[in-house]
Amino acid sequence: MIEADPIAALRTWLLADAPIAELVGEDVFGGSLDGDILDRGPKAALVVTPSGGPSLTGRSNAEFDTARIDLIAYGATPAEADALMRTAAPRLWTIDRIVIGDTLIHWVNRAGGAGMARKSDTQWPQAFRSFQILYSLRPVA
Repeated sequence: MIEADPIAALRTWLLADAPIAELVGEDVFGGSLDGDILDRGPKAALVVTPSGGPSLTGRSNAEFDTARIDLIAYGATPAEADALMRTAAPRLWTIDRIVIGDTLIHWVNRAGGAGMARKSDTQWPQAFRSFQILYSLRPVA
């Protein structure tokens, strides 16, 4: 069975949001910064990435699962990264039982407070926040 892709779904959700598009254009990535953005920055960008941890469904045979994900906002300055995070994070936690692409996401919950850092290899300012999501393992046709 091919599983649904919640990271791609969340990326699609963020790309479709007008206030986010105004801030980052097409620079929303799944997993890590990709393409030529490293040559264009530091600049506003978002990354949705899995962050590991235990599943709330554990040993269940249910056809849904939970995953912990991180949303990372980059910016030219720490203030820009923080403002982008404060715009993007609420867009995720308002998701409530919706099909995005081929993935049914039941909910996205906050899973911790926000933090600030710098990307280790580029020193780009970043803000981050963790979420827990519940999604259907089967893609929706």
